Amino acid sequence: MTRDTPVRDNSGDLVDRRSVLASSGATITALSLAGCLGDESEEGTAESISVAAVEGEGSWFDTLADEYLEDETGIEINVELLPFDGLFEQLVSVLDNRGDEFDVVFMDDPWFPRMANHLEPLEQWLPDGLPDELIQSTVDIATWPTPNEAVPPGADELEQEVRGTVAVGNAQLFAYNTDHFDEVGEDPPETWDDVLEAGQAIDSELDDTAGFVLRGERGNPINASFYAVGGSMAGRMFDDDWSYNWSSTEGRDAIDLFANELADISPEGVTAYDSDEVITAIGSGEAAQGLVWPGAASDMLDGTSEGDNIEFTVIPEGTQYAPTQGNWIASINTYTGDPQKRAAGEVLQEFISREAQELYVEDGGVPFRHDIFEEYIDHEPWMEALYNSLPEALPRPRTTEWNEIEEDHGIILNNVLTDDMTVDEAVEQAEEDLEDILDRAGYYA
Repeated sequence: MTRDTPVRDNSGDLVDRRSVLASSGATITALSLAGCLGDESEEGTAESISVAAVEGEGSWFDTLADEYLEDETGIEINVELLPFDGLFEQLVSVLDNRGDEFDVVFMDDPWFPRMANHLEPLEQWLPDGLPDELIQSTVDIATWPTPNEAVPPGADELEQEVRGTVAVGNAQLFAYNTDHFDEVGEDPPETWDDVLEAGQAIDSELDDTAGFVLRGERGNPINASFYAVGGSMAGRMFDDDWSYNWSSTEGRDAIDLFANELADISPEGVTAYDSDEVITAIGSGEAAQGLVWPGAASDMLDGTSEGDNIEFTVIPEGTQYAPTQGNWIASINTYTGDPQKRAAGEVLQEFISREAQELYVEDGGVPFRHDIFEEYIDHEPWMEALYNSLPEALPRPRTTEWNEIEEDHGIILNNVLTDDMTVDEAVEQAEEDLEDILDRAGYYA
């Protein structure tokens, strides 16, 4: 699946040729070496590149490409925006088949372990390297294997290499209604005990107001809502040997707090709530507090009755501080030709520059540079909370099996929420199911 793409040779003339990466049966290590050495027969820089990005967050890059990046680089940037599930399926199909339909690919950070071996080491294609102003956690999450995280089998002997750049610097935040808190005499929450105490007071003292709201829909929604609670109260979901870590007393307490105590002060029907319902509940004043992502936070403030009363802070602490990291990563496809990789490197270099990021934030993008946060700290009501969260954010487990793990764990959590399981039953089931998933994938061999 190759395409003829015009390239610039050293004289500036257009050339309609490209070579195909050799050795279709090469190992992952050989592919990594091939990416490092490049193909000396492919000279020049492509006049255009193709980019696969997600609808929504990817539109910020698309706008920036049209308004700034193309002019600055002289490279035509063709962005295809795809729905979340459609993008994942497309990337798996293209990369697993060593396709070159896309030169730059955007991925949700939990997809990164699944795709890392199909992605180029980034720094060799950046003319000026990585800026010092990038927040370190956003560099680490696009590094494979990921620093300070459990390493899956097959990756433990690989050299750590940056294989992408964060394009959306998300971390989960905590939103609360200051008016509701003032009415019951509660201070802004700093710990999960504060959240529960204030929520119970609001729930019992204020008419038609729930003390909390959570995403309770089974699968991804409830697991994404719970993850920061589990992380802050019980640490990482898996230890370095990939044993389920939330079977501890602290893990059981976290599940009990979330699926029982906080659920008891959430709106009726919360077992089917996803992010839209959470935004509506907090924005309308129906619920006093909950977890949100920056993009949703902006939606919650626009045109809602309680927008002026909503403030944002870091995720409350349990035994530690562990906001959930949720970044979009942009990477170069290893199967595209060297001219396209050079062009992609030039575009990504410009994208992460201070000048481009100033425009990016003004168009609604979520930053990932220290200097941009400092300059735009008052640009959005949630910006300071995000800047305080992102450096310490906790990524989801760096495993190729995350999609199955998240779905299974989310079903179990929902069963506690609906009183179909006790906390102890849920923990036992989670430990058995999740370690079975990893065992079948060779994690304990």
